[in-house]
Amino acid sequence: MRTETKWKPWVATQKWNDLLFIHWPVPYESIRTQVPDEFEVETYDGQAWLSIVPFYGTSNRFRGMPGPIPFSSFLELNVRTYVNYKGDSGVYFFSLDASSDIAVAGARKLFSLPYFKAKMRKERNKHGILFTSRRTEKGAHPASFSAHYKPISQKSTAREGSLTHWLVERYCLWTIKGDKVLKGPIKHEPWDVQEAILDLDMDGMADFVPDSFLEAEPIVQFCQEKKVRFFPFEEVGRTEKTSI
Repeated sequence: MRTETKWKPWVATQKWNDLLFIHWPVPYESIRTQVPDEFEVETYDGQAWLSIVPFYGTSNRFRGMPGPIPFSSFLELNVRTYVNYKGDSGVYFFSLDASSDIAVAGARKLFSLPYFKAKMRKERNKHGILFTSRRTEKGAHPASFSAHYKPISQKSTAREGSLTHWLVERYCLWTIKGDKVLKGPIKHEPWDVQEAILDLDMDGMADFVPDSFLEAEPIVQFCQEKKVRFFPFEEVGRTEKTSI
């Protein structure tokens, strides 16, 4: 769902390649305890959701640059849920693993996003795409991920009001930095996704969710490429915390 945003000029652009959505319905309580109180955890037909999203980010470019930033392509793996702030819907990230030390350090420092360094690999073979990740961040909770996936249907856009539309058509992230509530808007064309088959093995990616839920069959959707524009983070509120 699109958020009501007064768009400022975009500041950076990127392509997301071979992106996979893996969605599970999970207990509301397991999500609520992990999300700051400032955000309302959203549900679909009374059900909370957790999603894991691996992709390859390329063509990173800041506005005004003639071409991509050198050596800026990297793999990324996100764990997220669905929240709103004062009625404005978006996503909340529990973790973002990335193969780029620069991306990890920059996003963590500037926006307090939970990025972690990881050793990652993506390759294509006759059976589809293999994406692997092992968190290497010193002091971070260990986490590993291995997914072999392949699209099996034609591309289609989600019908408004459907579960798929609710899960994927979101155009901002929410985070908290200090006592500031920050909104990170993005823009791209509507998702054109394909159903996909998946062979998944992971450990430590979302330990706050009972294993029985993540061992259930997820909804799996693939997108070959999506060009995205990023807009300046906006301070939209303050937390309830007070300094002593």
